[in-house]
Amino acid sequence: MFRVRENCKIADFSTFKIGGRVRFFCEVKNDKDLFESIKLAEKKKISWRILGGGSNVIFPDGVLNCFLIKLISGKIKVPGNRIVADAGAKLDKVVKLAVKNNLVGLEKLAGIPGTIGGAIVGNAGAYGHSISDVVEKVEIFSAEGGSVSGGDLVKNKKWFSNKDCKFGYRDSIFKKKPFIILRAVLKMKYGDKKKLAEISKNIIKTRNGKYPKEIKCAGSFFKNILVKDVSSKSLALVDEKKIVNGKIPAGYLLEGVGARGLRINGAKVADFHANFMVNNGKAKASDIRRLAEILKKKVKKKFGIGLREEIRYF
Repeated sequence: MFRVRENCKIADFSTFKIGGRVRFFCEVKNDKDLFESIKLAEKKKISWRILGGGSNVIFPDGVLNCFLIKLISGKIKVPGNRIVADAGAKLDKVVKLAVKNNLVGLEKLAGIPGTIGGAIVGNAGAYGHSISDVVEKVEIFSAEGGSVSGGDLVKNKKWFSNKDCKFGYRDSIFKKKPFIILRAVLKMKYGDKKKLAEISKNIIKTRNGKYPKEIKCAGSFFKNILVKDVSSKSLALVDEKKIVNGKIPAGYLLEGVGARGLRINGAKVADFHANFMVNNGKAKASDIRRLAEILKKKVKKKFGIGLREEIRYF
């Protein structure tokens, strides 16, 4: 059974450590509690929202007028060359299990925070690889059609294939439709455990060398730019040597407009990476939004390219 908290502080539920309060909050560990918590929200006649690891979101400064449901824990199984993981399972734990079981495809996602569910929603990735590369299918709970109170948990469940998920660059159908990810089946090929472990180890070492562990941020703030979406006029302004895997790094564009070190109150562009926005301890969501708009205007003016946030304003 889950416990409902009222007028709950929410800053600590995100890696940015920003946010005011939420009307109602609860944590759920299984499908039944998830379904019951949604029914309770509907009984209270208030909208509900789902939260995973909070590693890619910015909560508002005031009161979030909703019933916030956080998915926690999560079972993980490794049948053969597949991993079956609940949405609340930590992505990094799944990556380590894949490497331990000689499975190829997740090793370059080592060190990325958050949950499996959140990773699939945003099609998380790094170093040319995305989680969609290994997703075989996803079990979801559908809340389409409005109220679920009169429905049935089993009937509202269904499986989506990889194609059904409509994955794109840092995108999926789950950003657009009221589908809640319950669990995922990841299918991989067997490889050399020693090599996979070495790749994973080196990536984590690189991450730890770049990003202080205590930093309050959400990782890359803006999405990299797909070259195919850029006009020839704008592309002529870009150093082609900076293009990686068909993408123009947002960090490169931000470097070009002198973004490092820019700040508004407690919100600041990191000194070590132009695509990292950090909370120096007293930042508000409004500070982050204002700084983001300034950066977008600077990049648009110099390169004619529109930046889009990778993070989500909750």
